[in-house]
Amino acid sequence: MLRIYNTLTKITEEIKPITPGRISMYTCGPTVYRYAHIGNLRTYLMADWIRRVLTADGCAVYHIKNITDVGHMRQELVEAGGDKMIMAALEEGKTIQEIGEFYADCFWRDERQINILPAHVFPWASQHIPEMLEMVGTLIDKGAAYEAGGNIYFDVNSYPEYGKLSNNFGGDLLEGVRAEADPLKRDPRDFTLWKAAEPGRDVKWDSPWGEGFPGWHIECSAMAHKYLGEQFDIHTGGVDNVFPHHEDEIAQSEGTFGARHVNYWVHGQHLLADGAKMAKSAGNVFLIDDLAARGFDPLAFRYLCMTVRYRHRMNFTFTSLRAAEKALTGLRNRVWHWQNAPQDDTAHLDDRSVVEEWRNRFWDAVHNDLDLPRGLAITWDMVSSHLPPGDKLELILDFDRVFGLNLDDVPAQYEVGPDTAELVARRAALRRQAAFAAADALRADAVSGGLVIEDTGEDTRVRPQTSLEQQEARWSSVSASREVPSLLAEPDLYDYSFLINAYDYVDDVRRCVTAILNHTGDASAEVIVVDNGSTDGTAEYLEEATQEHPNLKVIHCDHVVGDAAGKNIGIKQARGRYIVVMDASTEVVGDILTPVSESLSDETVGVFGPYGLTTDDMQHFHEEVEQGDADAMQAYCMAFRRADLSAVGLMHESFRFYRNLDIDYCFQFKNAGFRIVCDSKLPLVRHEHRQWEELDENQRNELSRKNFGRFLKRWGNRPDLLINPAARGFETGFRH
Repeated sequence: MLRIYNTLTKITEEIKPITPGRISMYTCGPTVYRYAHIGNLRTYLMADWIRRVLTADGCAVYHIKNITDVGHMRQELVEAGGDKMIMAALEEGKTIQEIGEFYADCFWRDERQINILPAHVFPWASQHIPEMLEMVGTLIDKGAAYEAGGNIYFDVNSYPEYGKLSNNFGGDLLEGVRAEADPLKRDPRDFTLWKAAEPGRDVKWDSPWGEGFPGWHIECSAMAHKYLGEQFDIHTGGVDNVFPHHEDEIAQSEGTFGARHVNYWVHGQHLLADGAKMAKSAGNVFLIDDLAARGFDPLAFRYLCMTVRYRHRMNFTFTSLRAAEKALTGLRNRVWHWQNAPQDDTAHLDDRSVVEEWRNRFWDAVHNDLDLPRGLAITWDMVSSHLPPGDKLELILDFDRVFGLNLDDVPAQYEVGPDTAELVARRAALRRQAAFAAADALRADAVSGGLVIEDTGEDTRVRPQTSLEQQEARWSSVSASREVPSLLAEPDLYDYSFLINAYDYVDDVRRCVTAILNHTGDASAEVIVVDNGSTDGTAEYLEEATQEHPNLKVIHCDHVVGDAAGKNIGIKQARGRYIVVMDASTEVVGDILTPVSESLSDETVGVFGPYGLTTDDMQHFHEEVEQGDADAMQAYCMAFRRADLSAVGLMHESFRFYRNLDIDYCFQFKNAGFRIVCDSKLPLVRHEHRQWEELDENQRNELSRKNFGRFLKRWGNRPDLLINPAARGFETGFRH
């Protein structure tokens, strides 16, 4: 039977069902006013694997996964415009319920894509208000809750064991909210069971204490009780749910029923993305659809999550995802091969003990606190063993009852059209005639047509390429700037290198590239475009353009690596004496080569461009410089000498969003002793900056403020770098 780490007892325990042969299990489900990102889905995968192991052990698992719908979303969150999709939906006349149903459908689709077994019941919080009110009333009757100002609070002092899940006790216990302390509470640790509706709130319900809405924690307690009873076996969630959500669940449920609420609490650790916590402000929040749009099989993410223990932090990168997809494809190919192996006496071993030894090793691993990484290692050892194909197929399909990779769906033969069948037959004939060069040419034709051909002795098998294989056949891609070699120590090959960091918006990229090519003519110039994770056809356009323009170079990133990293990729690959960084929203309409070379011939000038900024206090940078020295240059167009980068360095890649990165980089030049010089008469036109315009005001402010904080941390104590060195008094702010 499965042994699992119990957050409540802090030890790994064998699961012993309350009812023999039956497991009751509750999972904290999605909040459906946003998409579930891959970090959320990793936690749901953990619950799915627990369920699969227990089912394989012969238990009947009854699984509940709640839906926290937008009926409980604070009205002011909607009004603040924190989610553009919600605001647009409300403006279209959609109800909050319809919005919730939309996101719930998206969540269920995501679960299907990564083969998570559907819960037996998905209770919606807004449909269980009576159960919540009943529980709140019971807590009041028992003296474990009190009313104040129309709100109902749980009295933490009525429950002496409060803190046993999270180990937050007494004076060390912090209130689990980011708001100011509620003066209506008797104790700052008390939490809300029912909250009075504020004036103008549309989403509210009647209660014995007036109109209001339930607290977040009471939802799960009420729904778990309705479907699983006063006590059940397993409760799962993310580690961020331990406190306050699950701590409060325990207190209010055990305060209501007077007995232990859940026997086993299981929590999955955080998923990082490119080494950082996923956040909109970092630009590293990924959805399953984002992975699919970049050519990855969603099940590759499932495989990737099996390579790291659920209780350990996992760092998601597209490099690791690519490796996971290749491994998954490798397993599928093995199944394909084994299914077509000759079914003779060697298909299975007569000595079944050898097969059972492999089986036992695998199940011992996954029973040991869900050690799927060890289970995978055993699987690959088995794949490489000398077992007959039939035994390998039997074992891997047994293991896949836990893995959930749908290996039993791999077809023994793939359907191919008559043209493909003819090509394969012609190639087989050529191989029999030892005409291997001609046979290889036909294989190349098949690969370019999206097929994989594998020869096994006298036989040939054909299957379609995966989406990732098709993409890699078209062009290579990188996942980080460190994967791109630096050519900065190499001699100049051109007079000018133009760099463009492309984020979708293919029409803007085309306009920018075309204008540069038109106005560089026969000059010694190259154009380097970094395709920074585009998915809208930008990559395809750029590949076509390189066929016509030999001095156009494209470097593809398999995801959005961030603004600074993307520009660093271009800088590292540049071979021009002068590097000109261009934004795709900027259009060249005349000769800019001459003024760039003339200005940068002055060795005191580090950065030259048309859109200079100045500041008196390092708080607000203004575009007031038309000619001469500036404090910084905006990256719509900024030029510098390649030779100076040995002293200046590359951009700081903590700037994933472009805002204020240009100021920070200019200060690197100033710190190295160079001037920033502006000439507003450069022949350039700025068009709509879509990266900025498509953000709502809250997102703009958040992204700008965080980046400006990074700038201030580095340069806030260096007023000597300003053209007005009298600047002082640096308070946190951001560029308008």
